[in-house]
Amino acid sequence: MKITKLKFRKINLLFIGLISFTILLSSCEKPHEENDNRISQEDIEAMKEDHLISLQDAVKTYKKYGKERVKILKDTLKEKYKNKDFNDTRNVWVDIKTLKAYIQYIEDNASDSEGFQFYFSVNSDKASGKKKNHQTFFIAPTVQNIMSGDTIQSGFTVKNGKRVFLYEEFKNYLEDSRTNVQKASFLSSLQPSEDGYLFNDLIPNPPGTNN
Repeated sequence: MKITKLKFRKINLLFIGLISFTILLSSCEKPHEENDNRISQEDIEAMKEDHLISLQDAVKTYKKYGKERVKILKDTLKEKYKNKDFNDTRNVWVDIKTLKAYIQYIEDNASDSEGFQFYFSVNSDKASGKKKNHQTFFIAPTVQNIMSGDTIQSGFTVKNGKRVFLYEEFKNYLEDSRTNVQKASFLSSLQPSEDGYLFNDLIPNPPGTNN
């Protein structure tokens, strides 16, 4: 009888120990999973090596853009918009908190995205203030996509609960732009009837500002 009780006690202790170990393992794995997207010092060093540019290079490319883009288009844009004081955007601004919130939003809702695509664009002529008709860009998350046998990163959003690749919408717009009615239809389809993944509404700064 004593032997039976001793065996039963050992089995109980083993069972309790196994449960405790499982709980401990789960508690250790959870923070690990949560920290999968944390940026390590190694990631920072790799970013610095691959992507940081010198002040000299920044000034050089900024001047080149002014000479080979802004200067050439300056008079054309003034004439187009009937505004002799028109100066197009040279930079845009977004605060860190908003940018972090956008990245977190994408990670929470489109966890398979692998990066971001920046699309150059022009604000509507109905936009207010200095946004009107000025160059801007919008950001879209991307995933790997195969086109014509090549693997590329394609920007996407969601529409009516379904993923939509932007290149498909751009293609539809170009094909449908033969009439004003079709243009209006396409533009209205891009209105935010539900949450999407495209980030814009940035603050543009033309040349000559303190930015």
